[in-house]
Amino acid sequence: MERHHAGSLYETEYTSDDKDGFAGLVLFCTNQNERERVASVIYWDADGQYAVETFGTDVPLKVIEEIIAEAKAIVKVS
Repeated sequence: MERHHAGSLYETEYTSDDKDGFAGLVLFCTNQNERERVASVIYWDADGQYAVETFGTDVPLKVIEEIIAEAKAIVKVS
């Protein structure tokens, strides 16, 4: 995802770890040339479900909804 919202650029990156048993997306926000990790949506094999985590900042609901939909479309659940 690459989305502009309220003057910030939100971008996702795929992440996974077979050892720890997870896959998902990390959300980054670039504002005034500073890029920071702001959220993640991860599917945990052990739990059999997704988890959403934010990292000390507000993230617009529309952006969270988009990253959830993107993670569900990308992560292969067996």
